[in-house]
Amino acid sequence: MRKIKKFKIPIYTYDILRKARKRKIDLFSLGLADQESAKEHVASLASALEPSTVFDLVEPGEEFSAKRGFFRPGQGTLGVITLGAAFEARLAAVTDPGLRSLAETAAVVFAETGLKVVSELIEQEIAPEGLSLGEPSLIFAEPVLLDDPGAAPLPEDPEVLPDCLARLSADKIGVRFDSGRLSPRHTLLFAAPWLAGKKKKQAPVSK
Repeated sequence: MRKIKKFKIPIYTYDILRKARKRKIDLFSLGLADQESAKEHVASLASALEPSTVFDLVEPGEEFSAKRGFFRPGQGTLGVITLGAAFEARLAAVTDPGLRSLAETAAVVFAETGLKVVSELIEQEIAPEGLSLGEPSLIFAEPVLLDDPGAAPLPEDPEVLPDCLARLSADKIGVRFDSGRLSPRHTLLFAAPWLAGKKKKQAPVSK
């Protein structure tokens, strides 16, 4: 099991602004039409980030795997990533509707980036074994990564979240599930299968 508190993620202001425009957020009315002011605002949001993660290998034969079957019939990584309680508090303090929408958009990109960083780290750890990481699937994400308004914020099985959090000892990074709510709010759970890599071709022996 790996636990990483306050890992670094790159801040992609361009991606945040592109997604904001796609969501019809009026940056001009928010005073963020020019690139420098927008960059400063995004940086102020990012300053509250405290990304943390816990992830672990789930073997096919263990009880959790048999019950949940995320990686059937193989093995894979189960993980949780949170943007942190300080970030949740920072966004809760934003009262302007437009700025709030922009902040939530930034949270989406921050979380997507965090998932990529953690996925790359896992990939590096399993590569020496001739394995690669499959595409991570989201078990849960609230509210980040849910661009589809029809997406359900909670899994159909109410026991999935507490099961996953218990399996990961997610309280080590301050993530809890109480009264039907995941805390901190900007948190995601993911599962990614391990895939057998292609064998390297041996170089021809020169005679």
